[in-house]
Amino acid sequence: MAVRCRVSIDDDRDVDELAFQELPRVGESVSIPLEGANRSLRVLRVVHMPETEHGASTMLELTSKIL
Repeated sequence: MAVRCRVSIDDDRDVDELAFQELPRVGESVSIPLEGANRSLRVLRVVHMPETEHGASTMLELTSKIL
């Protein structure tokens, strides 16, 4: 079963919703499709939010910067 998460990259205000096989942990590297190519990013923060009608209740903040 996939875990649906809202994703924000480098403090960008645009938020996408993606599915992961399991919930990534802080510091892990994840590969996500961006602009037609896969890109590796690090998980900066994982925030669990109350369930809403908008979908995913977990927010991942990702960064392209080295931690």
